[in-house]
Amino acid sequence: MKRFRPVAMAVAILSVVAACGSGSATADPAPASSAADPAPASSAAGFPVDVTNCGRTLHFDGPPTRVVSGWSSSTELLLALGAGDTLVGQYNTSTGTVTGQYADAAARIPVLGENAPGREQLLAARPQLVWADGEYLFDGKQLPTIADLAEQGVQVMVLSGFCGDDATRAKVLDVDTDLDALGRILGRPADAQRLRADLDRRLDAVAERVGDQPATPVAFLSTFDRQLYTYEGVYSDMARLAGATNVYAGVLPEKSYYGQVSVEDVTRRNPGTLVYLLRAGESEATARTQLTKTLPTVAAIRDNRIVYLPQNDSTNLAGVAGVEKLVAGLHS
Repeated sequence: MKRFRPVAMAVAILSVVAACGSGSATADPAPASSAADPAPASSAAGFPVDVTNCGRTLHFDGPPTRVVSGWSSSTELLLALGAGDTLVGQYNTSTGTVTGQYADAAARIPVLGENAPGREQLLAARPQLVWADGEYLFDGKQLPTIADLAEQGVQVMVLSGFCGDDATRAKVLDVDTDLDALGRILGRPADAQRLRADLDRRLDAVAERVGDQPATPVAFLSTFDRQLYTYEGVYSDMARLAGATNVYAGVLPEKSYYGQVSVEDVTRRNPGTLVYLLRAGESEATARTQLTKTLPTVAAIRDNRIVYLPQNDSTNLAGVAGVEKLVAGLHS
């Protein structure tokens, strides 16, 4: 596996790696679509539709009625788009859950895998569209390849910031690209425009709050098995939008958006503010205790300048929410 859940956010990836090797090697079940499914209406307004995603062309004669989501923030966006009745499955639910107004609706969507789904679980859901968090699963082993699925009538759309599983290029506003694509694919362009306008309004408010204040140096950290990890990619972009700079930007190896760092290195950099990325189920109190034990002399720990963000608040609508939480912590 090449990418962290974002993204994406490094810790959750360790649990997913085990799942990536557990796929069945049996022959593929029958194609995903069947005569029992409602046929797409080729005469639907705005159709047929061709959408370019990660260098591939996705073709739809009508809006898909069976959709699988590969990330909780993607599930949230689809629900916000009004497409909840099309969702027939979700996976990677162990890395985070949908909260807030869409929590109940998300909880009713079948879980195909807490981490990666097996091919039988995915194809049993008979999806017409899979909105995936990356391309890594579609290797012909864990899951059929994207080309093989297309031949079966299953289109795969990947989060646009994670094409080629290179999460270092991901940006917060990748959500605009995906909203435009999904609005066309699902026949909901007006809903997509409504959501985009709301995101623009919220980010304008963030920019106004930041103003021309000097950028605040921050370090993005998480812990797993008593090791420290830092992050790049979309997190550096979140910092930029919130009026901050990531002190580890440009430090990690090429195409690495997360990596292990030493206590000595963080202590030497001595960031005045830490952005701690909470794993699913990890509390702020637990994180604070661990950080105090690990980095007792760092200024951010001593002065309690820690902003806590769920690791999942990095893509789609959650990415903008993450920027709002970050700017509130930095400019309170």
